[in-house]
Amino acid sequence: MEIDTLRKIMQIGSFSRLGQIQTSAAGAQSAINEFRGGVNVHLGFTLEIRLRGDRRGKPVPRRIDLGALVEAASDNVSVNNASYSLLIARYANPATSPIVRKVHFDYEPIERRNAQEPKPSAHMQLCGKFSPHHLAAGYTEVRLRSLYPAWEKPRIPLPPTSIALMLNWLLLEFQTDPASQAILSDPTWRNCVIRAEQAILKPYFVAGARFLANASSAKQRFLQSHLYELGVDA
Repeated sequence: MEIDTLRKIMQIGSFSRLGQIQTSAAGAQSAINEFRGGVNVHLGFTLEIRLRGDRRGKPVPRRIDLGALVEAASDNVSVNNASYSLLIARYANPATSPIVRKVHFDYEPIERRNAQEPKPSAHMQLCGKFSPHHLAAGYTEVRLRSLYPAWEKPRIPLPPTSIALMLNWLLLEFQTDPASQAILSDPTWRNCVIRAEQAILKPYFVAGARFLANASSAKQRFLQSHLYELGVDA
């Protein structure tokens, strides 16, 4: 799925308006071996973003970094763990711009987790550390200190995600960039996002609805028993 998303980014002309995202997608796609599994992707690009606090209400070019690190299981079908990161800089230059937002979205199945540290199987964490990709792009550790990267908690339960879902979300949030509107209305991109929703979101919400509707779950708490997978909630 991620390989197909990278190909769509390379094919859809409107993505060329987002700085180097197509170049990043091409490099990432060529580095993925679809027969051995595993994904290590970093997409750096620029969006024209207008916020209420900006002077004169004009859009400002801001650097966005989106990463995906997925470890495939030995069957090359299931996932051992996955982490999707998002970084938003105040301005366009990573070397000199303050970092205003950094989050990452993780998926870690119960079989792979430390039993002494409960966590939702799919969750979001604030900040987190830099990846080698961030350092190569020009970010420096000093820019991250005010966000307290060592604080790994709280973990916020959220659905799992993908490159297509994260990109689509960002484009919806930041429609002050004309390229965002063009991409969102592109039929090829629309179908790419729908496929991702069906593959990733549908199983998550179907399983949640099934748990809540099941008579045997009536006295169990959804958060502990289903999202944290802590077993029978007596």
